Amino acid sequence: MKNFQSNSPGILFVCTGNIARSPFMALTLANRLAGTSAVGLPVTSAGTYAVTGSRIHPEVAAELQARGIETSDFVATQLTADRVLNAGLILTAGREHRRLVARLAPQRRNVTFTLRQFARLIQLDPVGEIRMATDGPLEALAQLANRNRGLSSGSQDDDDITDPVNAPRRQFATAFAAMDPAISLVGDLVSGLRDQPRRPA
Repeated sequence: MKNFQSNSPGILFVCTGNIARSPFMALTLANRLAGTSAVGLPVTSAGTYAVTGSRIHPEVAAELQARGIETSDFVATQLTADRVLNAGLILTAGREHRRLVARLAPQRRNVTFTLRQFARLIQLDPVGEIRMATDGPLEALAQLANRNRGLSSGSQDDDDITDPVNAPRRQFATAFAAMDPAISLVGDLVSGLRDQPRRPA
């Protein structure tokens, strides 16, 4: 896997307000990539209806800080067509966000997935295409996942990560648990720590 430059097309995470799910995903992945060959990969987030200028939600901030991840510099931003066009891979919290991304930039549909959908699709790699890719990990990951659309047996309902904001407090823990395995998989693949995805047991 090649090293990334700061101006490389990166990964864009998308949710609604950009104060809970998408910053959790972006900051967790960026932390996981630190010290790997993918340390220079741009990892950002945005909201389809962002609470622009807001800080990260306190529950999310507390969880990330407990993991040693700094959140003080984070400020919520609005999703725009330019941001979609400049991203190499777009991962959303739910199917509605995926639809809104596609409306903003239809030409980027092939690199837009929900986070959990992407994790399912990318594990359908029986011949190790990621390991043999020469175009770069993001391009290879997006191409493989796009080819595998419709092949995964999982329920589409499982692709949505429920918004914990304004929900009972326990919903934050549920959301973190839903996002963590997929973020770990993406981090391992992008950084080259995992040469070939495996089917879940």
